[in-house]
Amino acid sequence: MSKKRPSARLISRLRTAIVIAAIAAIPLIYAGALTWSNQDPTHNLDQVPAAVVNNDTPAVAGDRTIDLGAEVTAELVDSTASNNFNWVEYDESDAAAALGRGDVLAVLTIPEDFSQHAASPAEADPIDASVATITIETNDGANMISGTIAASIATSVRESLASEVSATYLEQIYLGFSDIHAGMADARDGATELTDGASKAQTGAGTLVVGLTDLANGTTTLQSGAQTLATGAAQASTGADSLAQGLALLVLNAADLPTQATQLDTGADAIATGASQLSTGLATLSTGTTTVATGSANARDSAQQLSDGLTAFAAQTPQAVTGAAALKTGIDDLTAAWPMLTDEQKLAALEALSTGAQTLSDGLATADASAQQLAIGAAQLVGSSEQGTGLAALADGALQLQTGAGTAATSAVTLSTGATTLAAGTQALADAAPTLVSAMTTASTGATELATGVSQLSAGASSLADGTTTLETGAQSAVTGASDLATGLGALTDGTTELRDGLVDGAAEVPTYTDSEAKALSSVASDPITTDASRLNEVAGYGHGLAPYFLSLALWVGALAFYLMFPAMNKRALVAARTAIGAAVRSYLPGALMAVAQSVLAVLILTGPVGINVVNPWGLWGIALLTSLTFVAINQALIALLGAPGRFFALVMIVLQLSAAGGTYPIQTAPSFFQSIHNALPLTHSLEAMRSMIAGGDLGVAAAISVLTLWLLGAVLVTTLAALLARRTHRVRSAVTSPDTLEDIASDESAAEVTDDAAAPEVTDASEHPENLDDEPVAPVQARTTVEA
Repeated sequence: MSKKRPSARLISRLRTAIVIAAIAAIPLIYAGALTWSNQDPTHNLDQVPAAVVNNDTPAVAGDRTIDLGAEVTAELVDSTASNNFNWVEYDESDAAAALGRGDVLAVLTIPEDFSQHAASPAEADPIDASVATITIETNDGANMISGTIAASIATSVRESLASEVSATYLEQIYLGFSDIHAGMADARDGATELTDGASKAQTGAGTLVVGLTDLANGTTTLQSGAQTLATGAAQASTGADSLAQGLALLVLNAADLPTQATQLDTGADAIATGASQLSTGLATLSTGTTTVATGSANARDSAQQLSDGLTAFAAQTPQAVTGAAALKTGIDDLTAAWPMLTDEQKLAALEALSTGAQTLSDGLATADASAQQLAIGAAQLVGSSEQGTGLAALADGALQLQTGAGTAATSAVTLSTGATTLAAGTQALADAAPTLVSAMTTASTGATELATGVSQLSAGASSLADGTTTLETGAQSAVTGASDLATGLGALTDGTTELRDGLVDGAAEVPTYTDSEAKALSSVASDPITTDASRLNEVAGYGHGLAPYFLSLALWVGALAFYLMFPAMNKRALVAARTAIGAAVRSYLPGALMAVAQSVLAVLILTGPVGINVVNPWGLWGIALLTSLTFVAINQALIALLGAPGRFFALVMIVLQLSAAGGTYPIQTAPSFFQSIHNALPLTHSLEAMRSMIAGGDLGVAAAISVLTLWLLGAVLVTTLAALLARRTHRVRSAVTSPDTLEDIASDESAAEVTDDAAAPEVTDASEHPENLDDEPVAPVQARTTVEA
């Protein structure tokens, strides 16, 4: 054999350097590709397609409309967070179909009564409170980890919604507190009005007592004046009688005095006229005096009775004021301590206040009625001049009495003047008429007594007029005080009513619950939203989700290991086959048999000792067999065409497939490079088909069969091309047909497996060492035309 030329030696060294560099780069390629593909999947979840189905209808809670379904849908669809899915709104049927096809990896469904359930804790009946539920559905046949991620996202949505529902419930509670506070404010205002009304009633009652005291004093003065007037009138009447008797005697004894008749006649006329007027005035005065005396006695008794009743009422009024003030203080204290009290303490305090306010209202209503009647009695006591009743009529009679007394006094003066004139006229008759003198003396004495009595009568009438004026003033004060008392008691009644209504409204706003109602409501309010996570084609555990990934990897490694130990191109088949495809198929058959064995054993270990539950075991057998046959064909084609570098490319190809398969996280979370080659690689489709066989469904099965078959046929064609090139390169002469030659060629195949290319002896013709076809690329070279035996 000849020595290698320098150029061949250089090429050999360069080839060795390339091989060493490629082997050194294998960890770099594996570490870089696998780490890159899984660098940050949780922050690329916004590339994972998911569907949200909103079947919710709005609900009403108080004066607020709740539409949580629309809010959740808008929040999910508009979300730009990198740790959230790419949500798109679907209707229910389209979402289910998309999940089954693998177009979306999760479906979140909001039921039609979601908002109604969420608003139920704020309803009147706590038994009706119910938990709102959202459902999240994933497909383990597409990706198991996406189900876990979707459940975490659903939990976040649930927590967010639970916070919003709790906020709505607490808002209703705080609004109820506001209503209670408004009722308590009304009660406080009513208590204030109650205190003000009681104060006004007390002031009015005091004024009424003062007026009635003045009325009683005036009545007493009036009675005293009336008695004095009656005494004077009696004396005047006696004097008048004595004067009349003396004058009668004088007339009888004056018959003998015609000379003085004219003078006497003049004086007598004056006396007669004055006496007639005096008699008329005294008669009127006597009648008025009797009426005044009687009315004054009655007025005094009525005024005394009214004074006694008002004194007793005034004594009770401060107690009502004190009770109203105490009630207001109690309400203020309750308002201040309200946030620290329990519902039972609040209700008990409000009921006690309501009972006290009701009792106070009833008592004040009775006092108001008594005051109204008292005002009516006072008004009747004052009376009316038009109707001729009461103190007004008494005052009018007293004024008339005063007028009559004045007239009587004037008449008495006139009478006294006439009597003096008469005395002067009769002086001349003194000697001639001793009897007349005696009569005139008697008449003069009677006239003097009459003047004295009339003077006393005038003084009594003046006192009577003063007393009547005082009585009228006191009566007016009594009327004013009674009116103020009635107004104050009316305000007191209104304030009590407002206080009672405020306390009743406040008590009505405080809810009360039984133990079962409180338990039901607290259970819902503490956890108002739940999630119902379901998995389409659910698998038992994490191992079931990763089994297709590891099974595909195992079958590829098995195919690669086979061609580490056995040649990719069978020399006997290469020489004996009539066609290149025949040589390729015959070389593929040992690997195919190993593929069957590897797939059977791999599925057996998974379904047996490992304990993977398979929904479609026969389908898994079939997909595993097709995958193993395809992987064997691909590895054979690489090594047959490229030789030893083909193994390197097989290692690179498996790391690319692992990185781009989406075996753990969804492929949408991987970098765009791996997404772009995802659907072109065979391991991707074997992985998806095996998932469906293990979990259930038919997602990716048809595509896997098609793609794996195309890869299988393509690998066989590449192996056929390698066989064709080898046959052209290592063509033998037609004379070499003896079995001995073929046996010699075949016997060298076993030695070729341990031959190192770098240490191999120099070969000038490939037909001298046909075993090197396994490690050398089958590029066409110029071969010798003879074969050394």
